[in-house]
Amino acid sequence: MNNWHKQLLVIGLIAIIATGNVFAGQDKKKTNFRLEYFKKSDKTEQLVAKLRFKEQSYVPLANGVVNFYSIKRDERILLSKVETDEDGQAIFIIDDNPKIFKDSLGYLTFEAEYNETSEYQGVTKSITLLQADLEMSFFQKDTVKYIDATVTQMNTDGESVPIEGIDVVFYVKGTFSLLKFGQLTTGDHGKVEIPFPVDMPGDSEGILTIVSKVLEHDDFGTLEASGQINWGILVPLEKEKHRGLGDTDAPLWMVYTLITLLSAVWFHYLYVIYLIVKIRVGKRLRDVRLKF
Repeated sequence: MNNWHKQLLVIGLIAIIATGNVFAGQDKKKTNFRLEYFKKSDKTEQLVAKLRFKEQSYVPLANGVVNFYSIKRDERILLSKVETDEDGQAIFIIDDNPKIFKDSLGYLTFEAEYNETSEYQGVTKSITLLQADLEMSFFQKDTVKYIDATVTQMNTDGESVPIEGIDVVFYVKGTFSLLKFGQLTTGDHGKVEIPFPVDMPGDSEGILTIVSKVLEHDDFGTLEASGQINWGILVPLEKEKHRGLGDTDAPLWMVYTLITLLSAVWFHYLYVIYLIVKIRVGKRLRDVRLKF
């Protein structure tokens, strides 16, 4: 076989293999990543990776392994491997891990990676952030009650400094969700003050849970603070009423059951009376026949 025939054969094989790989890649389901940073009211810091794959629309990908890295210049440092839950979420808790790198300006860069599998495509997402704090307190000035929130961060000298121009949203915790009642932007002292709504219902002791948040800030992510205060309108507990047979609002099943039972009793009474009358009438007729 001539050399050019051999070269042509090799090129053909390479093309076939490459084409097969392309089609194999096209058969894999497309994945999508969302990486967010949260600082909870208990000061716990979290990276939350939300992994989805595409069917008709994007749906959660459960039991997928997400690798979390700290980025140090051009180096990736593996921090943890976390499996996604049924909602497609993998949560990594940021603590005092010495592997986490912070640059000279205080920035942290993280990367989350889902490796390609035989069924799903791989995906990578990164996030760069500054660590900040959101503090909340309650105070009263004259007869007006206020909620105070302050946003600060640590500078390069290790000092806490206020952050200006941050939107803080205020909520009251309801039975099933958070109900928003205000939003303000921090001034040069990193602080906002909002009057407390006087018509807010609390529990039986007037206690309310107030939550303040900084939502999805480009540098600071989502920050949260919460606290309880007895400034709500007292809502008395309703005593549970036990419905009885003699009540005017007795349950229908009980009424129908009683009617059925009483009807059965009266039916038996009437049937017994009917039998007694029948026996007596029959006896009289028999006596009359005997006389004749």
